[in-house]
Amino acid sequence: MKTIEEGLYVHSGFAYGVLADTALRHFAETGRRIYRLQEEADTMTDAQLFDRIYRALKHSAQGEVNATRVSHLVGQIRRGARLEWNVPDRLPCA
Repeated sequence: MKTIEEGLYVHSGFAYGVLADTALRHFAETGRRIYRLQEEADTMTDAQLFDRIYRALKHSAQGEVNATRVSHLVGQIRRGARLEWNVPDRLPCA
């Protein structure tokens, strides 16, 4: 097991430790938010939906969220497509 920094270890292409667990929890929470947004989408304007999706993605992202990606997700939700947000058991590491 290779230590990247305190709380983050890599072994066999997966990250482990407190930091990896936190990242997985944030990713799972983003999925829960996206799911709720899909349920509530018909009560929001496109701008409100865009903002809520942006904030949901920002929760798990380290940098800026791509506005084009957010617009694409808004479009999918408006067309009635169900977004799948699969959270892995382990955090893949490049």
